[in-house]
Amino acid sequence: MYFLINELSFIAQASNNYKADELMKNILDIIQEISVIQNGDPIQTHSSFASQKLSSELTISQWIFQNINSKNSNQQKIAMILLRLLRKGPFIDVQDLLNNCQCHHQQKDVSSSSLAGAAKLEGILISLQNNPDFIHENIEVEFQESINSPQKNITITNLTTIKQTKKICPRYQLHSKHDPQGYWKNATPMDLTDAEAQKVLNSSVCNSNENSEKRYGYHKESVKFYVFHSDNTFDEQGYPTYHGFPISEDQVPKEVLNKIKR
Repeated sequence: MYFLINELSFIAQASNNYKADELMKNILDIIQEISVIQNGDPIQTHSSFASQKLSSELTISQWIFQNINSKNSNQQKIAMILLRLLRKGPFIDVQDLLNNCQCHHQQKDVSSSSLAGAAKLEGILISLQNNPDFIHENIEVEFQESINSPQKNITITNLTTIKQTKKICPRYQLHSKHDPQGYWKNATPMDLTDAEAQKVLNSSVCNSNENSEKRYGYHKESVKFYVFHSDNTFDEQGYPTYHGFPISEDQVPKEVLNKIKR
């Protein structure tokens, strides 16, 4: 799953250094929350990210170097994460990925931005809080992959709070219907432990062409595919719950097979 830090959301909204630290702590919390569903894909951003402003007198780069040796473990941690990002990238605008793409948000051309990258990669944005243009959980953009491609209206998931972030981090729960100790008639028993099933669910993908909340995953050790169905409920911590069971490869949509990492 692709995640991109939205450089356009940094507009010097912190009124002082304390507020800047609070905003960056929230970014850290989101990054830590999504770590289990990244599946090895690095967080991306724009090459201009370092020069974006947290406050009227403080850029991202300045905040990082002020906090890289901080006694506050959270500030030091996010500073180190961002420093690695700024040194190694990947930067969405210096790849060939967005060549010939056209992307507009609120009638503004954002064709080389992380918004365009999220639209292209079907990725998720991480935005700094308190920017009026990026306060909503879903961001609408008009996107065109090339001059010969049709223009599409794309909805991008936008994370600014932990509550929003938990919604994209599914939690596995064994359903009695698929309990191997006593599964229902005509139901397929789950043959993974809860921990194994959670790992597969963490790396599962949805079918963007399918209007459902089903997720598909692959377990390398058993060389099997699994489908997970939403329980349409949340656990006590606010995570959406899913149950699942094994399926054959021919039951996995072709669009999904190309996305599943095996």
